[in-house]
Amino acid sequence: MLRRGPPPLRTLRFLQAARQGLRRSRPRRSRPEMKTAAAPVHEIFCSRQGEGLYCGRRQVFLRFAGCNLNCSYCDEPAARSLPSFMMTTAEAAAEVVKQARRGRARIVSLTGGEPLLHWRFIKELAPLLKKAGLALHLETNGTLYRELGEVAGLMTAVAMDIKVPSSGGHRPFWSAHRRFLAVAPRKTFIKAVLTSSFAMREFRLAVGLAAAACPGIPFFIQPATRKKNSRPPAARPLREAEAIARARLSRVKVLPQQHPLWGIK
Repeated sequence: MLRRGPPPLRTLRFLQAARQGLRRSRPRRSRPEMKTAAAPVHEIFCSRQGEGLYCGRRQVFLRFAGCNLNCSYCDEPAARSLPSFMMTTAEAAAEVVKQARRGRARIVSLTGGEPLLHWRFIKELAPLLKKAGLALHLETNGTLYRELGEVAGLMTAVAMDIKVPSSGGHRPFWSAHRRFLAVAPRKTFIKAVLTSSFAMREFRLAVGLAAAACPGIPFFIQPATRKKNSRPPAARPLREAEAIARARLSRVKVLPQQHPLWGIK
């Protein structure tokens, strides 16, 4: 048999070039694009907390736009409607961290509107803020229990409203509040805003919900801030409401909003 010699050098170069061309012509697999959440943010600012368990503490407030309720005593009606701009989680985190460093705050209050409408955004934002050493507090109307379940483990504290229908001029949310309390994290406290039109029987129901969840849960009775659409209750019904709450709960306080009295936002 005749042995074939090695192919000519020109042929080898041709084959090598062809192989390289094939390698170049193969389409590269594109990496999947990372989707970044965005949400309507009404404002970000640093101030002192004027309500509830952490009253007086310096916090950065990240206020979301949009709300699923329309309470007559709402102190931020401008935040109910959605603005024309959106912020990504990276943009919001950068601004929050900047405000926290400038104001020497260690807590971020997610407020609104209703923050839980934007739970996906919060889920993506939380690790960025925790990486910066910031604790997260959630202020919520206490009706979106499914959404709370998605982010409850990310929160250091939850400030939950129990809505007294006669105070806010809306339908009852007793069932939603009950389910919310069932998934609420341990560091949750309750706020019930009372106007001059509140019904005592409804307030009893609110206290009953809180007591059924945990008799030791901090419970704040907040007389409504006086303005065009709302007035605080008179002294006598307010004292009666406090007595009803103290009969079933061990940590009850009457605490009006303080930041209007301090002249700050």
